[in-house]
Amino acid sequence: MSRENHIRKNKGLKENAPRFFLLIAFIVITLVFQIMQPNFLNITNVMNLLAHSSIIGILACGNMILMAAGEMSFSVGAQCTVAGALFGWVLAKESSNSILLALVFAMVIAAMIGLVLAFFTVKLKVPTFVCTLAMGTVLDGFTQILTGGSTLHSSNWPPMLTIMQKKIGGVFPLPIIVFLIIAVITHIIYEKTKPGRHLYAVGSNPTAANNVGISVPKVKVWAFAISGTFCGIAGVTAVSYNNSVSLTLGGEYLMPAIAATMLSATFLKLGKYNVPGTVLAAVLMIVIQNGVVNAGYPIYVKDIVQGILLTVAVAIIVLIKEDGLPSVKLEN
Repeated sequence: MSRENHIRKNKGLKENAPRFFLLIAFIVITLVFQIMQPNFLNITNVMNLLAHSSIIGILACGNMILMAAGEMSFSVGAQCTVAGALFGWVLAKESSNSILLALVFAMVIAAMIGLVLAFFTVKLKVPTFVCTLAMGTVLDGFTQILTGGSTLHSSNWPPMLTIMQKKIGGVFPLPIIVFLIIAVITHIIYEKTKPGRHLYAVGSNPTAANNVGISVPKVKVWAFAISGTFCGIAGVTAVSYNNSVSLTLGGEYLMPAIAATMLSATFLKLGKYNVPGTVLAAVLMIVIQNGVVNAGYPIYVKDIVQGILLTVAVAIIVLIKEDGLPSVKLEN
């Protein structure tokens, strides 16, 4: 091999290896838990992992759309919870226990919450960090009202509510199917359509996007709306799968969803949020949580592992890519 070819090969390895950091981390961590717990990868546990990761993944896909547009919401967990609470609350009423009615109501409110956030952050220029934190607090309060301050479950709920506990072919829980559909649709929109290209353009350089005729405010508004809608889907899916509305429902998924979005930028398209990376990272978040708990370690250990993983991943992007991660605005 000539010196020139050797240098080119080494350069290619250096540039391509970081693109698979997330996959390598996933394989290593999974194998470690399998060695520690021989039954970790049995079919029952794997399906359970995928079902729970699906809820995080749906949230993360919506969050990815928002972060790709240069925004970040710290209220996605609360949005998820209140959508689920609305869904359960409507069904608990004897006069309105229609699954379709409850679903439409929850989804419309979820989308409207996204639009309200867009109004304050895009139109009124309220700092995104402040606005989304405040919205999260308000929504937590509404959830308390809807649930009576405790886990919500009602004897009035129709049997159809637990449809997400059903398994396709007796193996695949329905949340996995819902997540895959959401992921495919998001990927097509983000990678193959003009709105998706506009989304990436706005997040990368809003000034340049505006100069070529892209309406930056419009793109951000629909990004908030889509994020809100996905929060609604995640909330309804979680309630159906768990057959209850927990006050901590969305709070448990907030940071894993944000982490999954960030980690997606370390897979395949280095420095760019993407759906395949989001799917893999969402599963990894649950693998870590499940593995830590089943191994008998305190629950806070999973936060440590997830935090270290996220820090290393972002550091790799910063070191390899001069422009780093797509910018996310926390201020206006």
